[in-house]
Amino acid sequence: MSAARAAREIPLFPLLDRPAENVRAMDFDAIWNMADELRDVLPIFSLTEEERRELVTHMHVRRFRAGEVVYHRGDPPGDTFVVYHGLAKSFLHDEEGRELIIALHGRGDFFGALSLFEDGPRESTVQALIPTTVLQITRADAVHVIERNPRAMHFMFERFAAGIHQLAGMLEGIVFLDVSGRLARYLVELERLDGVALTQDDMAAAIGASRETVNKTLADFERRGLIKVERRQVQILDEPALRKEIRA
Repeated sequence: MSAARAAREIPLFPLLDRPAENVRAMDFDAIWNMADELRDVLPIFSLTEEERRELVTHMHVRRFRAGEVVYHRGDPPGDTFVVYHGLAKSFLHDEEGRELIIALHGRGDFFGALSLFEDGPRESTVQALIPTTVLQITRADAVHVIERNPRAMHFMFERFAAGIHQLAGMLEGIVFLDVSGRLARYLVELERLDGVALTQDDMAAAIGASRETVNKTLADFERRGLIKVERRQVQILDEPALRKEIRA
């Protein structure tokens, strides 16, 4: 079942008409249902019954409008978030104000989890790209549960390792691939986000190129039959050929 379909079927959303507003513990059953939908990416079901109920009691639901900032780089450490539905980006600005996207967060992706293990400020800014619903996990309560459960701790370390591999791949692409290779790699990675729509500015910020260069490269890929571009949607038509661009 897709995240979008699941979002329609869970009767929580009438409670979320007010943007970026918490749904408190009084909605325990609704939050439990959301956590159940994410059982493949949350460690919650490796916990004991008591620990599960404790953690869910201290979860909140937040809904962000497109373009709304979840937190800024340099903010004090805070809670951890997992995306239930939608898409957010983590990004930095260089000295000239240019944006560099360091990660996209779709269904089941964590962000802000580093705060569970250190007291340093937020490393990046996180912003919703489209209307996005997240589970917000209270920092103190998450730490309390994780410290008592080695399986949950192991799970969080696995998530950190995956994030490090993603960053390493991005840096490798910037160093060793040309723009065509970087864009091809990025489009292939976007497949997991179920056809999410991104602007060419977002793509440019993600691969370290100009919007004009991204536009020309997309047009070249489309002319060669590798992709199809419709508005802000990019459909991959020939993935093997697109992957060859990554190795070129």
